[in-house]
Amino acid sequence: MKQVRNFLIHFLRLLQIERLQQRWQSLMVSVKLENYHRQGVQLKFVAQGGNDFEIMGDLSRFEISPTSHIKSGTYIEASGGVRIGRYFHPGRGLTIFSATHNYEGASRLPYDEVIIHRPVVIEDFVWCGANVTILPGVTIGEGAVIAAGSVVTKNVPRLAVAGGNPAKVIKYRDDVHFNQLKSNDCFF
Repeated sequence: MKQVRNFLIHFLRLLQIERLQQRWQSLMVSVKLENYHRQGVQLKFVAQGGNDFEIMGDLSRFEISPTSHIKSGTYIEASGGVRIGRYFHPGRGLTIFSATHNYEGASRLPYDEVIIHRPVVIEDFVWCGANVTILPGVTIGEGAVIAAGSVVTKNVPRLAVAGGNPAKVIKYRDDVHFNQLKSNDCFF
């Protein structure tokens, strides 16, 4: 049995199966992007350690600037509305929820069938590190930076650097410097 396994591994290496798999995954991303395009969602995707991403819910409530992108491992639930501004830079593993369950005054435990929609807004020039989770109803202000692994449960002010679970403001970016770069069109 071990000889058969070793033969198969050697044979697959000769076929360069990893290259074929990568090309196949890249093709599937192109098909997925085209499907989103047909549904009115213009989306840029940057593969970073994989080719997986999902945008679920009501796609008519999802909006992203053409200067922004998503990366591998992104999951966006857009039923409550998600708007992403210009020059948004996420790390891989971004999760955004715009709807939640009713547990307060619910008719059942742990929650009932009522879905509560609360839009998420990410303003221009926001940078989210890897594996950030943004919960329903949150607005992240212009120029904010969200540290990797953060869970954003409340609004983040303009130019704030926030991190943690739950995310809290750690400090603020230099307002004068930020505005100078912005007025000189110095965007990445």
